[in-house]
Amino acid sequence: MSLKLSRLMATLSSCCIAVLCLAVTAYAGEYSTSKANGEEKVYRVDEQGAKTLVYETDSKEQTAIYDVEDPIAKQHVAVQEKPNQLRARKAEQREALSTAPKRQPQDPIYVSLDPLVLDDKMRQVEKPKGAVAQQIRNELASDTVIQLVPGRKDENGQRTVRATPSIADVEVSSKVSMKEVVGINRNTGKPGKMVAIVFEATITSQVPPASYTVSESGHVLQNVEVSKRFARQVKQVILEKIGPDIPAH
Repeated sequence: MSLKLSRLMATLSSCCIAVLCLAVTAYAGEYSTSKANGEEKVYRVDEQGAKTLVYETDSKEQTAIYDVEDPIAKQHVAVQEKPNQLRARKAEQREALSTAPKRQPQDPIYVSLDPLVLDDKMRQVEKPKGAVAQQIRNELASDTVIQLVPGRKDENGQRTVRATPSIADVEVSSKVSMKEVVGINRNTGKPGKMVAIVFEATITSQVPPASYTVSESGHVLQNVEVSKRFARQVKQVILEKIGPDIPAH
């Protein structure tokens, strides 16, 4: 009984595979495509082998549809329309932003500071821990327009999930590293090596979409002054480049 059942299952399996292959072959044979000189033509082929032109695309990617009811034609049109719809939506958003009221010069700009990322060398020498991040925060907090709000990332750099969306207009992601660089010794005028502290930041705005990067470096023993110059660059981007286009709250 078991042997007969096994043979029956094997026979059914073979039949199913054969039917599936025939179905795939039949489907694949329903349409044919020809390409030449950058042009593409798609035909529907009937059981007698007669071809009917469904659509064609020229070298400039302009499409002419000859059978609007054909499923392949509908699929092609849908694929073509998606980019156009996205472009139209973005154009509408840009138009809405351009006509929306903008914040006034003294209105607050809400800024979130992601946790400062330190490389291994900086983590080893920073004393007390968190001092560099606090220097940057103090510089930004001293501005009368910039208002610091909780960031979108936790201390491990992971995105946080909040019950309510962040009100931040601008997000600042910064990192600090120590590097050995070659330069000219101001005292001797000769090439020499020094350990530099390097600050880098990416400043982004969602509305309007914008992204800027700034960097500042200097001798590691002058880290306080270097951090102040770095913070001034960040503030300049926020106040002068992003701020004027932020919509009014």
